[in-house]
Amino acid sequence: MPCVWSDKGGFFTVVAFSEDALLSQSELQLLQVLMDNIPDSIYFKDSNNKFIRVNKAKADHSDTTAEEMIGKTDFDFMSREQATKACIDDEQIIKTGVPITNKVERVTHMDGTEVYNSVTKIPWYDAHGTIIGTIGISRDITELIRSKERLQEKTDQLRELNINLERRVQQEVEKRRIHEELMTQQAKLAAMGEMITMIAHQWRTPLNIMALLMQELQGACESDHLDKGSVIDAADEAISQITFMSNTINDFKNFCRPSKSKGMFDVKGAVEAVCAITSALLRHNSVEIRVNCSQPDNVMVYGYENEFKQVILNIITNAIDSINDKRSIVKVKGLIEVDITRDNEKITLVIKDNGKGIEPEIRHRIFDHYFTTKKDNVGSGIGLYMSKIIIENSMGGNIYTVNEDDKTAFVIELRL
Repeated sequence: MPCVWSDKGGFFTVVAFSEDALLSQSELQLLQVLMDNIPDSIYFKDSNNKFIRVNKAKADHSDTTAEEMIGKTDFDFMSREQATKACIDDEQIIKTGVPITNKVERVTHMDGTEVYNSVTKIPWYDAHGTIIGTIGISRDITELIRSKERLQEKTDQLRELNINLERRVQQEVEKRRIHEELMTQQAKLAAMGEMITMIAHQWRTPLNIMALLMQELQGACESDHLDKGSVIDAADEAISQITFMSNTINDFKNFCRPSKSKGMFDVKGAVEAVCAITSALLRHNSVEIRVNCSQPDNVMVYGYENEFKQVILNIITNAIDSINDKRSIVKVKGLIEVDITRDNEKITLVIKDNGKGIEPEIRHRIFDHYFTTKKDNVGSGIGLYMSKIIIENSMGGNIYTVNEDDKTAFVIELRL
């Protein structure tokens, strides 16, 4: 049955059919040439599912010729299962007149080759509007489907990699959390040891005074020269020294207590509090400390005050060790200087000493955990590491070292 049809957007739509308007042989040849130059498979079937006209692409995909397909059905070129499905679709279109558009079908050719086709089928009407068959066009989308499958496979692989990466990140975060908790506990133990050392220095003088008082009372008793006034004076002095020792314990206890939350505090006042708590240790090691501040008023910052004090304490005790190391080589009067300056953006503390200093080749490692320069590894190697954690992570500042006047200086920068 001759027909007139057009191609719109890659799919063929019947425009008109007429039994009376017979096409000439040349027109039929032209129609076939047009169909054969379209890469998609095109066919016309009658109401019995027999091929009336096919193009070259359809014949090639069926591994035969167009002439060979005329008058035959899908059962001659496809598996019985697939041919049955094709016939069911054709019969449904002939019965209802409803086209099938863009249906994806997986087709296995007679040679075993498997392809995917995007199929559109429409009813074929005669001049009287009666459906006399079907017209179909199919496009091979195998590569597109394969590409989607490969893309999905890569997407699944990427998703799995992301899941594994997230799992590993969580594991590393947990390991780091546990590690930092361990480091914090070790830092607390190290700080406790330093506190005990400083308490011992603070208590040494009052203990000596009390020992002398006891000796005097004992001597007075043995010589029968003990009187009430002497006992009262000795008791008052002993109570005074005991009060001093008790206050010392309270000072250290408050110093060691971690800050529960951030707050405003005076940087100079915090540094001077550390100087007071280490005064006995400084005297014992013959080290002078000077605090210089360019601001006459309080220099306030927002952060954890006690943790900041522990950083200053750690730097001062390291400075004392450095001075003592230098004294093993040359006689030197110990000096630690703390310079506090302020600009519009930050407060800067520069803490320097006249000790042995830090060798340039190891300066980049001094803030590493477990790294120590102390002899026989008597240091824990976590003091400066925790100082960096406190200043940079907890208070959002910076801490680093520089050389200043041939002295090693620690620099702490805190945002206003």
